[in-house]
Amino acid sequence: MRKSSFSFRSWAPLRLLILGLCGALSLSLSACNDDDDDAPAAPSQNIVQVAQSNADFSTLVAAVVKADLATTLSGAGPFTVFAPTNAAFAKLAPPFNSAASISAITDAAQISQLRGILLYHVVGANIKAADIAAGASSATTARPASMVGGTSTNDNTLYLSKSSAGVFLNGSTQVTMPDISASNGTIHAINNVLMPPTQTIAQLVTTSASAATPEFTYLLQALERPAAAAVLTAAADPSANVTVFAPTDAAFRALLGSTPLSAVSDADLLAILSLHVVGSGRVFSSDLAPGTVSTLGGNITVASAGGGYTLKGGSGAAANVAMANILTTNGVVHVIDQVIQP
Repeated sequence: MRKSSFSFRSWAPLRLLILGLCGALSLSLSACNDDDDDAPAAPSQNIVQVAQSNADFSTLVAAVVKADLATTLSGAGPFTVFAPTNAAFAKLAPPFNSAASISAITDAAQISQLRGILLYHVVGANIKAADIAAGASSATTARPASMVGGTSTNDNTLYLSKSSAGVFLNGSTQVTMPDISASNGTIHAINNVLMPPTQTIAQLVTTSASAATPEFTYLLQALERPAAAAVLTAAADPSANVTVFAPTDAAFRALLGSTPLSAVSDADLLAILSLHVVGSGRVFSSDLAPGTVSTLGGNITVASAGGGYTLKGGSGAAANVAMANILTTNGVVHVIDQVIQP
């Protein structure tokens, strides 16, 4: 038999062509697959279903069911839910501190209160973390505003602060896991339950001064002086939007010594009080930075101190913020341990 004159070497060009075509086809198919991978599938679960599938939201789910909000939050939306984790609920007093306690509630007033609290965590828009403006901003929640004398009080607004440290709500609550997508909106996990404010600044001071363990008794005396009428009016105005740095009774005693507050002249008292009030809006601790803050009495100096800040006027000791971000219907209060002096 005659041997063929063709050898494996003779097929080399054709073999290279075939391999080239296969490689091109492989690249084409790979490119198609890459395009498919780049288009994320739309979430198939709504906000309630997403929460139900996350064990860390079991208390929230129990609260939503008890407050009869499951159908609402399963609807078309869009919604943004700032969702407290189980650990956040555990910080509350019973019966709002666990799924079991919430599920056992039968009192209609407590259920109504729970519903109001939950609606304070819901915004009627789909807000991603990237949509939140840097700095200070606010959002109206799904909670209906209360009415006092026929006027809506500002108890249904969330105050947001966004910086390199993250996103904070009402000064002290942080978004710990943003952008959990759902078919009808977005969930952001947070580390506290947000409580709607119930008092004006003036009401807060008055209530504290008459409590079993009184506080702000000197501040209340100062505000009730005729010379401080304008400051008291702002603190009591439901439509105001102010920040008050509130000295404790111990702070006033350290300043006055044996001198009674009544012996302080009107001019000196007003100069001191004015340095404790920011009339241009709510300044939360998450909005503070080293520098100055403009008050009704002029600028005060803000400096870093450990994990917080100090406040100082023209003289006297720097004041530490002992308790920050007490939200009221007409502003925010920070408790301080020294009186800021001109």
